[in-house]
Amino acid sequence: MVTAFSVETASQNSADVLEQELALAFPASGPHDRDLRLKLLRRLHAHYVAYMAGPEDFASIPRLNHDRSIAAIEDSWFAWEDRQVDQGDLPATGKEFRDWFLVTADRHTQPEFCEYLAKEASLNEIALFFMGEELVDSKFDDLMALVQIGTQGHTKLTIAENYWDEMGEGNIEHVHTRMFEHSARYMRARLDEAGVDYSNLHFPEAYENAALLLAYGIHRHLNPRALGAMGVLEQSASPRFQAMVDGCRRLEVPEDVIDYQRIHVHVDADHGAEWFEGVFVPLVDRSPELLREISLGVLTRVRVANGYYTRIWDAMQALR
Repeated sequence: MVTAFSVETASQNSADVLEQELALAFPASGPHDRDLRLKLLRRLHAHYVAYMAGPEDFASIPRLNHDRSIAAIEDSWFAWEDRQVDQGDLPATGKEFRDWFLVTADRHTQPEFCEYLAKEASLNEIALFFMGEELVDSKFDDLMALVQIGTQGHTKLTIAENYWDEMGEGNIEHVHTRMFEHSARYMRARLDEAGVDYSNLHFPEAYENAALLLAYGIHRHLNPRALGAMGVLEQSASPRFQAMVDGCRRLEVPEDVIDYQRIHVHVDADHGAEWFEGVFVPLVDRSPELLREISLGVLTRVRVANGYYTRIWDAMQALR
């Protein structure tokens, strides 16, 4: 017989287990448990993807901030991420932000990884990388829509222009997520033909990288961090897209498969400059607190993504 006492006891036991897992996955200091970290970050990622589902899935879309265990994971994870940032690396004024941002973004270009993609990676390796990128790129237009909420003036217009590009400037065949899915289908088929195990992508850094942008976009109080993270992504993405195009052409991948990557070589370079002038410049002098939040978004994105690229490079090379 199930009693109120037994339900309460089970609930408390679950809470205790989660608390122990959080302490191991996101410790105050020292190494973390990678398996638990993967488990918790995958849970967050699944929650965010479910939250961003389409209208036809309305009955199963989770309510935001309703699940206490999700909130507990987020609190522990966000606190852990903040502890990885050296506060001395943050710019103190809006005037300092420009040079600081450009130097920081330059650390996010992964030149050695890009050279490997362009000149050495096999088709299976590049295909696996595409699958890793799918965790973020498949939701990028929705993220762009979310970050414009509440902005004004030139900031809103800059994000709107960026979103219009994501929408293929009104041509449904050129909608970026649609183009990306075309690329992903081709690469997924190559991996399936080769019998490649997708579990190669199941490492904490992949889900940390994907969940970070989704969390920043979904939670309104993290909007400044989302603006910072997406700004540095736009600023630094062009070399990776060029490397993907070069690598795919070397391997004679059909041109239509790399249309998405090809257009982003130039589009993201333009977006990076526009984002700096249209989004950052109007905001970074508003208050020291806002400057700090934007800068934290930049630094956290760079650190998390660099960790992801290191790990996915290892996973790619393991296929050789």
